[in-house]
Amino acid sequence: MTSVQSNIGSTIGSPIGSTAGAQLPVARVSVCVCVITYLRPEGLERLLRSVGRLELDDVPAGLSVVVIDNDEAGSARAVVERWAATAPWPVHYDIEPARGIPMARNRALRTALTAAAEPPDFVVWMDDDEEADPQWLRHALATQAETGADVVMGPGIPAFEAGVPDWVRTSGLLEGERFVTGRPYPYFHSRTSGILVRTSVLPAEGFDERMALCGGSDRVFFTRIQRAGGRFVWDDRARMVDHVPASRARLPWLLRRWYRTGVTRSLTLLYLDAPGPLRRARRVAGGMALAGRGAVLAVAAIPKGRVAMLRRVRIVMLGIGAAVGALGVQYHEYRVVHGR
Repeated sequence: MTSVQSNIGSTIGSPIGSTAGAQLPVARVSVCVCVITYLRPEGLERLLRSVGRLELDDVPAGLSVVVIDNDEAGSARAVVERWAATAPWPVHYDIEPARGIPMARNRALRTALTAAAEPPDFVVWMDDDEEADPQWLRHALATQAETGADVVMGPGIPAFEAGVPDWVRTSGLLEGERFVTGRPYPYFHSRTSGILVRTSVLPAEGFDERMALCGGSDRVFFTRIQRAGGRFVWDDRARMVDHVPASRARLPWLLRRWYRTGVTRSLTLLYLDAPGPLRRARRVAGGMALAGRGAVLAVAAIPKGRVAMLRRVRIVMLGIGAAVGALGVQYHEYRVVHGR
């Protein structure tokens, strides 16, 4: 019987077990799908429907869904309860009243680890502006079983909503880098979007709540896993669909996004390593040097067209962001809820 439950935890415990790197048969593993949402009821409903359509050859021994509503008014409750009434797996709903992605993700982790009698072997992450390919989880679990990876991730395929200019649709500027299925990929490409993570390697600190406004807590999270020896493997078949609203497909947003990425890269080092003044100064200088090189390349790329030039402008914004972030300055990314 499916039930909607509320679980309120206080802390994320130390990593569970000692199974890092082990291979687990798909039929014997348990998986918790963690979803966070904020004021996107239509997107959440679309996402949950896609979870219900997941195709699994060997159904995991335990599959459950956790939905964390970051709206203290509980605006997502009705959507979750409707879906849970016919969902094939247990569904747990909870509210995280403190606004911020890392707060919601930490609540999801606490709920996932305590909702059942035994914590799941894996957690996977999804957001309310995404949609799962029916084969996504099947492929991710198969690759994990074959490689013994601690983290398995696949690509996010953008789906553009009405109003997005054609040049943005075809530019590839909103597409991430892709790698070879079954092979390791650079950990810093990890994102909380359709990613499968072994619970035994979860950092005891959870997601860094100091990055609630600027974003980037997932970078700190996965850097901690990598530094602890976690193995990251790519599966290009384990695809998620990222729904891109028109407000996120405009040049001003792209420029801010690239800048914010540079900021969070430097903040990750600040929060994990607490570098001294000299190392900070070097990073500021390195960021500005990167921005300068990007500017030269951007000018040289003008004859090649807008997209070629913007790929170099991206380097400029990353460099400026890295320099600013090294000074401890955050950029408030989430003042606006896109696709609301």
